[in-house]
Amino acid sequence: MISLLFFIIVSWIVSYIDIKKGLILDKIMIPSFIVLLVLKYFEHTLVIENFIAIVIVLIIFIIPIILNMAFGGGDLRYGAFAALFLGLEPIGYFIMFSGLIHVILLAVMKKKSFPFAPAMSLGALGAYMVGSL
Repeated sequence: MISLLFFIIVSWIVSYIDIKKGLILDKIMIPSFIVLLVLKYFEHTLVIENFIAIVIVLIIFIIPIILNMAFGGGDLRYGAFAALFLGLEPIGYFIMFSGLIHVILLAVMKKKSFPFAPAMSLGALGAYMVGSL
C-alpha cells in the first residue's frame, strides 16, 4: 500500500514537470526507482517478475527512440519505474492504456505532440486497478 502511495506521488510530480518543462528528470527517477525497490522488498512484493516486466517495457519503449520519434530516455526510465511498480501480469494493460490515453489526450487537445508521462501515469494506475480485480 505504501508503494502505491509512493508511486502516485512520484507520478504526479513527474507528470507535472513533464507537462511544464518537457522533461523527466534523472534526479527524481533514479532515487525514486531505488526507493520503490526498497519499499517492494519490505512489502514482500519484489519478485523476479518485476524485473521481467522492466525488460519488456524497456524493449517496447526503446522502439520509438530508435525510430527517432518524440520519445526520450526519461520516458524510458519512467516506463521502467512503472513496470517495477506493476509487475508482470498487468504490463500489457499498462502499455495498451498508456498508448490509448496518449492518443485521446492528443485528440482532445488537438495537438500533434504532448508529454507521455501523464499518459503513462494514468495507464499504470488503470493497469494496477485491472490487475487488482
